[in-house]
Amino acid sequence: MTAMPFLAERMTPPDTPPPSLSKLEELLLRHWGFSSFRPGQEDVVLSGAAGEDVLAILPTGGGKSVCYQIPGLYRGGVCLVISPLVALMADQVQGLKNAGLQAEALTGALHPKAAERLLSRYEHGPGGFLFVAPERLTHPHFISACRAMPVRTIAVDEAHCISQWGHSFRADYLNIGILREWHPTASWMALTATATEHVANHIESQLALKAPRRFRMPMRRPNLSFLVHYIANKEAAVLDWARRAEGSGLLYVRTRKDAESMAHLLQGEGVSAAPYHAGMTREDREDHQRRWLSDELSILTCTTAFGMGIDKSNVRDIAHAHVPESPESYIQEAGRAGRDGLPARAVLILDEQAHAQAAERISNQWPSEETVRAVLQGVVNQIGLAVGTPMENPVEIDLSLLTSSLNVRSAHVKTAMDLLSRAGVLVLHPVDSSLWFKWAASEAAIQAWATAPHQDQVWRHGLAQINPPKHHARSKLDPLNWAKKSKGTLSTAWAHLKHWQEQGLIQLISPDERVSISFPNARPDAASFSLPNGLLIHRVQESTARWKAMEEYLEAKVCRAQQLESWFENANCPPCGCCDICSPPAAPSSQDLVNWIGSGISTLELKRRIPSVHHDAARASLEHLRGLGKIEWRESWIQPVS
Repeated sequence: MTAMPFLAERMTPPDTPPPSLSKLEELLLRHWGFSSFRPGQEDVVLSGAAGEDVLAILPTGGGKSVCYQIPGLYRGGVCLVISPLVALMADQVQGLKNAGLQAEALTGALHPKAAERLLSRYEHGPGGFLFVAPERLTHPHFISACRAMPVRTIAVDEAHCISQWGHSFRADYLNIGILREWHPTASWMALTATATEHVANHIESQLALKAPRRFRMPMRRPNLSFLVHYIANKEAAVLDWARRAEGSGLLYVRTRKDAESMAHLLQGEGVSAAPYHAGMTREDREDHQRRWLSDELSILTCTTAFGMGIDKSNVRDIAHAHVPESPESYIQEAGRAGRDGLPARAVLILDEQAHAQAAERISNQWPSEETVRAVLQGVVNQIGLAVGTPMENPVEIDLSLLTSSLNVRSAHVKTAMDLLSRAGVLVLHPVDSSLWFKWAASEAAIQAWATAPHQDQVWRHGLAQINPPKHHARSKLDPLNWAKKSKGTLSTAWAHLKHWQEQGLIQLISPDERVSISFPNARPDAASFSLPNGLLIHRVQESTARWKAMEEYLEAKVCRAQQLESWFENANCPPCGCCDICSPPAAPSSQDLVNWIGSGISTLELKRRIPSVHHDAARASLEHLRGLGKIEWRESWIQPVS
């Protein structure tokens, strides 16, 4: 299919009548090569192209992109797309360019002059698709240009991020509503793969959608089977899973350390695997992703940092070596398997500690009101703001310094800042994307280190030039430019920085460790401050409810897919027929039980070996064996009678 340029004469006038299905199918065929829409797409596309506000809840891999791209193309002008990840934007932009359409992403990686030229094209040119992150909506240059653009369609991708009840809440999404003021006649399309009724209502309310059409497709993909494996040894189970995996696989783990260790474990057994997590350099992440997408790697061991917007058709197996904290996040990640319609599997691999560890994380997820007050006091101490004084100009603060001075978990500090923002106490502003660093050792130690002969002398000298050792103030550092000046690679630059940080010579402060704040009103006394009624408790209740739904999924004795769909208030779906409940392995025989008991086994371990659907039958068999005098059953231990 030959790519066609996005020409001005092909822009649709704003008073175009509602489209016919045949007209939209013509665009689909011309640019994407398909003659008809997938199930669930047709009504969404028709409503969006007709200028109606739409909330579309379509399963992962259900073709959400086309649902806003066809209306955006049909309606003409600028289609502004709010998207959460640079990698996701890049993928969508490339897809649109492959279809012969004008598309660009405005990201922090662009030089200011290039960003200025891009904005000018969309302000004065024929139109097209412009992708921006929600943080961009507060930048003065973007505000000025965007208000002058002929925006006719606004698409909010991953719209669940806008909801304070959503599993991926992102405060910057709360700024999106300002676009309604800038472009009152534009039509809106909000799209997500997962949203409960509660979250869907909040999305519509937050975006002020006008008489929205809501379309919800079942989250289930009939070719995807859900399984839960209770195991004794996680490493052995992961190896067994990897050896059995077909096509491409993803192993989701909870921490960056787990991603590295599991990749190393698989590599040691001859499996082509690599890690992916936010602690890696962008260069390494992109390399591992590229190799996995091109089938050079069989398995990525990844945290939740990987996956959004990834569309790979031959992913056959996805495993979780931890318990996800909500049905939404689990469905998002598991739903990346089987997009080609062929059989695929999503398995949770759980050892004895996994359930308890997840439950503990949930119970410790939220800060107390006392912690919120301590964070408020720590913030005002860091910037020197007196009680009753406002501060209109934003100031950046170091969250890592705040965390260490208060002896509070970093996650609690960030959540407390969010709560203070929601309470109207302070305002959170975007921070620039640069890396900061400062010297952490004494001047004498730094000077000795900087001048000592060593193979990395060029790197040491270059860093000392950027921020002389006698200065203990923080400085901006561009690792790529530093690498170029030192005639090295970005990977080498990061290796040096991490090594020196481990030695205690420097401290690196990334953008996610900083926050820019202002106090629009008189700052309150932290000692007597209280959060507005319900602000914290409602979030705790929502988090607890999501975790309870995951526990019910783990312990389900009905179809796993039905159990997941019940969370989204879809109670009328039939059993899937392919999960480990609907289609379990055969029930263990009495001899199987005797063999597993061996010389003795804990009841918990024996229970893990038996599919949950057979627990009642197995218990009856054990009672029978005990009645025959063949086994002895004492509380949590079973052993043969000698």
